[in-house]
Amino acid sequence: MQNSRLRLLPLYRYLYRDTQGRHGTMRRAHTKSRTGCRTCKTRRIRCDETWPSCKRCTSTGRRCDGPSLTKTSPVAVSFTQIWTLTSTVRMRQFPRLWEESEQDARYVQYFIERLSRDMPGCGGEYAAWRALMIQAMHQEIAIRRGVVALSALMQEQLENGSVGIHGFDAPPRSSRYLFGLKKYGKALASLQELIMEMGNDRYLTQVALLCGIVCIWFEILMRDYLAGLSHLEMCLKIVLNVGPLGNIDSDIQRAYARMDMQASLYVGIRTPVTVPEEMPPIPYVFDSFNQAETCLMEEYARVIHFYRNGGNFYRTYQPDGVPLELVAYTQTLQSRLELWKSAFGYSYSCQKAQGSPQTSARASLLLIQYYIALVTVSTSVYAEETLYDRFLDAFKRILSLVRTSNACCQSTVATSLVGVPIKMGVIYPLYFVATKCRDSAVRQEAIDLLSSAPCPDVVWEAPILTAVSRRAKEIEELGLDENEPIPEFKRLHGLGWGIDYETRQVSVQFRRRPNGMDGEWDEWKECLSW
Repeated sequence: MQNSRLRLLPLYRYLYRDTQGRHGTMRRAHTKSRTGCRTCKTRRIRCDETWPSCKRCTSTGRRCDGPSLTKTSPVAVSFTQIWTLTSTVRMRQFPRLWEESEQDARYVQYFIERLSRDMPGCGGEYAAWRALMIQAMHQEIAIRRGVVALSALMQEQLENGSVGIHGFDAPPRSSRYLFGLKKYGKALASLQELIMEMGNDRYLTQVALLCGIVCIWFEILMRDYLAGLSHLEMCLKIVLNVGPLGNIDSDIQRAYARMDMQASLYVGIRTPVTVPEEMPPIPYVFDSFNQAETCLMEEYARVIHFYRNGGNFYRTYQPDGVPLELVAYTQTLQSRLELWKSAFGYSYSCQKAQGSPQTSARASLLLIQYYIALVTVSTSVYAEETLYDRFLDAFKRILSLVRTSNACCQSTVATSLVGVPIKMGVIYPLYFVATKCRDSAVRQEAIDLLSSAPCPDVVWEAPILTAVSRRAKEIEELGLDENEPIPEFKRLHGLGWGIDYETRQVSVQFRRRPNGMDGEWDEWKECLSW
């Protein structure tokens, strides 16, 4: 990232509260816990609200999803010098390493093997992670236990295709699944001890952030996205309160910036918080892919932050009153994206002769994100869905880049960190094209590519988005002749959904304005199966 400060940008309140009412029995006076975990709320006991898991749950062997996201005080962490795990000479004693079972050792070795095989779709970014993660797992028991738990779930998913949903009424589990869950509980307990020791210690802070990544990956594999989001928010508070950039390893910063963006795209009302306050000049040439990717992610984060905050009000409530300064700001963001494209094109052309299929796939993924960001900012303050028709060439280019990326991805998916990439992949861009492009042929091609996507992109699951985008196409094209343009009054706006994995159904909220931009919203829900 550029050498500038991050600011803690305001977050929307997308909180999940327990709505169960009280029964008629009298209760002793007490102080109500408003940020306790869902497990304690369900049991109707007071939660001690410790992170990453409360003692009420861990002491009784229950799974804890961590404290709620309300009223969380920033973590006081300060640094005075640049530091990385690989540069420190400090070593912490690894307790009882000699008592590790052969099974644990095999899972650790499995993780190292997967970490050491760069997945083209991830653009080789794990190369920067190897030294940090491998060194940390040999020094810190919390990370090692988390890695063992994660490896067990990775093997479970590789063998069965997916990991079943965790819950009180879940079907019988395999011994490997239960082993991973038990190890994860121990990892959370160790991380909790680490957090208590952390204070302003630089080493322990970065270890906690690395362990946080492992925990987020674990929750993603478990499909408990709310728990993963809770871990992410806690870790982002640490990242944002450590002072000037450079005090945290740049690879860790990039990882959390990507996850921050993924969470903002997945949670439709969330804005990214890792947005630089200043706008440094775009370089004329990039020294590396990492520099180009970091620069693009910063610009993309600005776009999403503006789309959620500045543009949302005028798109939804006041489409005819967009201030000129907001229009000018969107043009500034567009210009910066175009400067990035120019710099990246020149930099990549210089390295292309010495490139590889992995390099080509990584370049394709970056360009896909560029086009999505450009279309998003260009439409950020306008309510008309017909505006997307201007970007047909961009949509076609996205599909071409997806095919390039997928051709390289499919040959190596089995060797990757199964189910836990932190890349910005192709599933969301395909869904974006399938719902925003109204050219029937291009739209159908996006749906076809989405239905055959090789693997999940973090929280994006292709079968679900395929069902949603296919239904959106049917609704908009109903009653029209082939190749007839879709009028504005038939076009759907932003879609919302809720997923029920146990029944394999998704509840989708559709909405459109049949009476024009100043008319009322027509909203309805449908349940779709995948």
